[in-house]
Amino acid sequence: MEAETTSRPTAGRGRVLAFRIVAGVFGALSLLANAAYGLGTLFDETMKVHSFHLLGPFFIYSLLVSVPLIALAIRPTDVVALRLAWSVMLGAVIASFMGEDFLSGTYYIGPIVLVILTILAPMRGELLRFGSPNVAMLSLAIIAAIPAIVYAWHNARIMLEVDPAMDSSGHWSGHHWSGIAGVVLGLVIGAAVVSFRQAGDRLWVWLVGIAAMLLGLTAIVYADEVRYPSSFGTWWGVITLFAGLVYIGVGEVTGRVAAETPAETSA
Repeated sequence: MEAETTSRPTAGRGRVLAFRIVAGVFGALSLLANAAYGLGTLFDETMKVHSFHLLGPFFIYSLLVSVPLIALAIRPTDVVALRLAWSVMLGAVIASFMGEDFLSGTYYIGPIVLVILTILAPMRGELLRFGSPNVAMLSLAIIAAIPAIVYAWHNARIMLEVDPAMDSSGHWSGHHWSGIAGVVLGLVIGAAVVSFRQAGDRLWVWLVGIAAMLLGLTAIVYADEVRYPSSFGTWWGVITLFAGLVYIGVGEVTGRVAAETPAETSA
């Protein structure tokens, strides 16, 4: 089995227990909330117009925030899991400032929880200690960041066109524009962060790739931007899906090479 992604915890038992509880409870609650909010579009015809706005965030937040937090409750020394959750939340915060709805969109809740978790984290000293990146994976993330930033800016700024209090469509009052902008930014930031490989991070490489593939698939299924606002359509959906697959493939191949190198050297 792969080793854990950090060294042994140095915090006391009480602090580690508190860390596990906060991570597990918030991770589980956010997963349930994401499912109730995001999957509703599949069963409620009146919500179909919000399909891309809600399903995109559902996949990203569930796989790259909720799952890492639940994993931290089980394995509290997994520093990559905490980095990944922070990455997605950072994307949401950046987008909320673009859309000038950081407070009204309640985008501060996630960062507050993550600040608490960082204070309690037994491996907090490792959080910003990055090693050398996987150049191919980091390059993919940087290339993806270019259209992601353009897309995020365009969508987040739409929040300024209508007063959410006067919105009857639900797009502005639900902060859908800045929300979808945030998950796209969070995805590429997460991909960049995970490219700084550590032992035991294979799960997170896969989840970043799967999240990208599911976001791309959602764009393909809901390709009509007139019916499903913010969808980036079939071709960009295919590109996003393929990029997620390549990200996983590169991670698998280079990860295997890295794992085999010590043995080859000693031989």
